[in-house]
Amino acid sequence: MFPRIFTRQFQITSFRLAEETGTKLTKEQLRKRELRKMVQRRLQAKTPASDHPLYMPVSRALRYLRAIEVGQPASQQTITLTTLVVAERGVPPLTGNVSFGKPLKDVKVAVFTNDEAQAALMKDKYSVHLVGGSDLVSQIKAGEVSIDFDKAFATPDIVPQLASQVGRILGPRGLLPTAKKGTVAEDLEPLIKDSMSSVPFRQRGNSISLGVAKTHFTDKEVLENLLATQKAFKQSITNQQTKKPSILSQTTLTSTHGPGIVIDFA
Repeated sequence: MFPRIFTRQFQITSFRLAEETGTKLTKEQLRKRELRKMVQRRLQAKTPASDHPLYMPVSRALRYLRAIEVGQPASQQTITLTTLVVAERGVPPLTGNVSFGKPLKDVKVAVFTNDEAQAALMKDKYSVHLVGGSDLVSQIKAGEVSIDFDKAFATPDIVPQLASQVGRILGPRGLLPTAKKGTVAEDLEPLIKDSMSSVPFRQRGNSISLGVAKTHFTDKEVLENLLATQKAFKQSITNQQTKKPSILSQTTLTSTHGPGIVIDFA
């Protein structure tokens, strides 16, 4: 009987030899290989960011990124955060919304309602981009109003008309208000408050990338947005319905023309 350590080493060597020679692995070997890779990714996720050769504190990283963006168009100087996600197979991707203290841009909101009181509130207090009822729906259907808004909300009374008349126009753009998406309510004020600074995110592949600031933001504003992003990502993990939730791993901060710099985040 070989000692356990030699048996384990023999299995690992056999896997690697099979990969190098192109030998077809059995289902059990593939399962063990995937398990081994997952263990390695989880261990790597727990490694302190400061151990990475490209690590910098956020304040220093911002100095480098700002210097690189000097002379570039202001509209392109976006700071983006990318976080690797370690997840078991079959676990749903992380999704959610981040409410920034300092939004990257003004969000254009459209409100559909036949309630005159709600419409007046949206215009006077929140200065939303577009407000209207049945007449607005007809104008969009006829192509008389440009669909240049980023988000849309509605009161229940107008939802059937929206779905039947402009569903095929707004739906493919992700702008059709629905109760399922949380964009329909009797009282729209709480939704509007959140939407003005809220940005959606979704895991793509094994990472989440999200614009979190502009290079002209102060260090404090960038840090506040990073903390808000961290909170939203972790809340998304908490909401996962699985026995083995995802883990946030290596996180980099970059600018439109800059390199990726590893920071403390997860």
